[in-house]
This record gives sequence, structure tokens and C-alpha cells, in this order.
Amino acid sequence: MTESGQFEIVLEVLKRFQAAGILNRLVLIGSWCLYFYRHGLGLMEGLPVLRTTDVDILVPRPFRFEKVTNVPAILETLGFAPTFHGMSGLAVYDHPELRLEFLVPEIGRGSAEPVDIRGLLVKAQGIRYLNFLSSHAITVMYHGLAVRVPEPAAFALHKLIVSSRRTKKDKQEKDLAAAIGVLEFLFKDPKEKERAKTILAKLPPKWRKTILSVSAKHFPSLNEYYESV
Repeated sequence: MTESGQFEIVLEVLKRFQAAGILNRLVLIGSWCLYFYRHGLGLMEGLPVLRTTDVDILVPRPFRFEKVTNVPAILETLGFAPTFHGMSGLAVYDHPELRLEFLVPEIGRGSAEPVDIRGLLVKAQGIRYLNFLSSHAITVMYHGLAVRVPEPAAFALHKLIVSSRRTKKDKQEKDLAAAIGVLEFLFKDPKEKERAKTILAKLPPKWRKTILSVSAKHFPSLNEYYESV
């Protein structure tokens, strides 16, 4: 299937979630955000999109769902089937063309056990740094869909910091390519460039140090602008 065909499947998932009244409680993260930056934000119109089969859905804490929604059943009607990992009940949802996974921000020291999201009837994996994305979420309108995504500056900075933790080179390269691609567009706009600097300045010192260490090698313009008066 073509990339545009995959995007149509992603859109249909989001449409079903919106119809069920849960889309506004979720944040789309990962490389599929680039589609919505390109189509929903004017400054990103020429942004290249990285091909990926992974659809990552972040469920921000605290969980707030007015009713129980059978998300696995919704996905099943679209051709997704659960693939379970071990005995924990954690599942990713596989489609012939895509893989969808639910994630939550890791809290405290974290845990290997998945988090039970009863309002969605799914279990999600806790991942470090995701609270950073949920706290910088914006809503992008696209063909009647109100899709929550991390604001572009936060997306790029997050990609820089997670790239430093990747053990697989191909995933690290994809993170860096996404971060650099977005930053190159942001740095063409003075307001967006300043926004990246503001967000970076408010991060915990260890996070900021890691990001600047990575950007020094791959996007030194960020370091130069951050250190400017």
C-alpha cells in the first residue's frame, strides 16, 4: 500500500475515535504528526514526511473518560488485530499495513508492567519523556478532525532526546531525521524559533544538556540560538 493509503487508514482510526468521543483525550505522537504539521500548519507546508508503519497514540495522565469505549472492537472493524506480549495483557494492534500502539507517560521509577486504561479497554506501555509531549499538545484541524499533536518545537526536542537513548541505529537515524527536518522549518520563522528556545530553557537541566549535546552534532543552529542573548 502507498504512503497515502496508509494515511487514509490513520485518518479513519481518528474519525472513529472522534465519533466515539475520545479523540480529544488522546495525543497522536511519532512520525505521523508530520502529516498534520504539513497539512494543518501553514509554515510546515513543504515538510518532508518520513515513511513509517508505527502509529503511536499517547494517553495523557490523569485518565479522564466519561464512559467506557471498546477501542479494540473499533480497531477490529478497521482490520486491526491484537498481538499480545507475554502474559501481561499488553497488546499492539496490527493491520496489514500499520501497527498501532497505546502509550502513557512513565511516572516515578517506572515499571515493566503495562498500565490498564479501563476507559478504553486497552493496556498501554509507560515510556519516559512522554509527559513532555502531553504538556505541549496543540489541536490541529484537518478535514473536520480535531487532532491533538505535540507542538512542533516540542516534537523536535523530544526526538533529539530520545535519539540519545536508542540502541538501534536505524531508529536513532529516523528520530534525528524527524527532529532536524522540523527544526529546519521552525528556524525559518522567528516566532517558532523563539518558541523552541523557550521550551528548551524550561526543561530539566539534565534533559536540556542531553538535547544540546545531540544538537551540537546534528543541528548546531539550535545551540547557537539558545546561547545567544
